[in-house]
Amino acid sequence: MIKEIDITDINPFKRRIEYFINDETVAYLEYSLIYDRMEIDNVMVNEEYRGKGIGTKLMAHLVSLAIEYRVDNITLEVRVSNEIARNLYKKFGFHEVAIRKYYYGDEDGILMEKNVM
Repeated sequence: MIKEIDITDINPFKRRIEYFINDETVAYLEYSLIYDRMEIDNVMVNEEYRGKGIGTKLMAHLVSLAIEYRVDNITLEVRVSNEIARNLYKKFGFHEVAIRKYYYGDEDGILMEKNVM
């Protein structure tokens, strides 16, 4: 089950979607809703639940929210080495925009973007 969690007390732009199995959070997606755009800040799926389509469900929910909120685009940064995540984002229509040198300290990041409207 997917549930939206209110964390705007931390930051008025910050949002969180959690995926529950048996009342336990097994995955989440944090994003910022900044006026007419979204930025994915963090996606995490517990290791024992990876490969079961949970990340896909979280992303599909986020894209439906983006349409509902009428945002122009969604952006994110991902490690160059994270092929699984990059492929997930590409499946949802994200494209690689730029390389961010040493974004993760020891590794470059890739800026990805999906146009929504």
